[in-house]
Amino acid sequence: MLLAKREYDNHPFPRFDLFHNRAFFEDFLPARAAGWSPAIDVSETDNEYRVHLEAPGVEKDDIKAELDEGVLTISGEKKNSTKDESNKRYIVERAYGKFTRKLRFNDIDSEKISATFNNGVLEVTLSKVEAAKP
Repeated sequence: MLLAKREYDNHPFPRFDLFHNRAFFEDFLPARAAGWSPAIDVSETDNEYRVHLEAPGVEKDDIKAELDEGVLTISGEKKNSTKDESNKRYIVERAYGKFTRKLRFNDIDSEKISATFNNGVLEVTLSKVEAAKP
């Protein structure tokens, strides 16, 4: 078997190392620049919908849930707890900022809605109208 070293200098295009060029990845990651979006689960039973939104580090008073014409809007803000600028930060991976999540429901009773917030998880229960129940 013959092994030959590949010469990149004679190639018509410059050598581009994809994994060492951070700017390449930053162009394709707009979500990081736009803030953050908490994870959400939606489940359905015969009588209701349940929405679970994970928002660790968000205070209860900083989350707002509204229902308007069948659209559930959950919005809030995760505030940066590190205000001391004298400390050097070497790694910052946690995301902060405002978020908004919207979900549309067609068959819910707007008078029978409940919400609880426990350990950073918001649970919204939306009861279905009688016509939508099996």
